[in-house]
Amino acid sequence: MIINIDKDKLREFLAEFEDAEEVGKDEYTVDLYDTDPALSLDIELTKDGVDVLAALFLEFDEEQDGWYLGEKTKDAGLIEKVIRQALEG
Repeated sequence: MIINIDKDKLREFLAEFEDAEEVGKDEYTVDLYDTDPALSLDIELTKDGVDVLAALFLEFDEEQDGWYLGEKTKDAGLIEKVIRQALEG
């Protein structure tokens, strides 16, 4: 799904963000732990914009003291909101 995010601004963010990894040409995996809700995203920067390939909620397990992948989401509005939170710091 294509979302309404400035891909150039996002590219700059991803280049500096320690929890983002480029896994292919213009394709990234990024974990956003400090957003509400926390999300793990697979995204691709295309000529059409930012294409979300997968989005999953990140859940914290206090007993294990660690994060794990939760349910998938296809809510474009929520994904845009979370990415904007991350870009704003």
